[in-house]
Amino acid sequence: MAIDWFHEWPQEALESVSFRFLQEVENIEVKESVSRFMAYVHTSVNQTSKEYLANERRYNYTTPKSFLEQIKLYRSLLGQRSKELTAKMERLENGLQKLSSTSAQVFTSLM
Repeated sequence: MAIDWFHEWPQEALESVSFRFLQEVENIEVKESVSRFMAYVHTSVNQTSKEYLANERRYNYTTPKSFLEQIKLYRSLLGQRSKELTAKMERLENGLQKLSSTSAQVFTSLM
């Protein structure tokens, strides 16, 4: 039988790890703020898990792996949303070009 004990990561370590993983993400100017928020969320979950154990006598485990999965999920969603936003911007630009050309055609036909 093996028992694995995990010690909580300090706030600075969480921020450092999340900031390191966010360095690989392009076009995000708020990396430092996001990394601090990720660390805050993880520590908040740890604190709430302790309260949950005290109140409900049930465990909720958070591990370094769950923190890394949170970062991975954020990066995945950021990439997905970025692609969606780019597609919407292109669609808007195309629509504006159509409106402009139609307006020009209507104006010339009225002359």
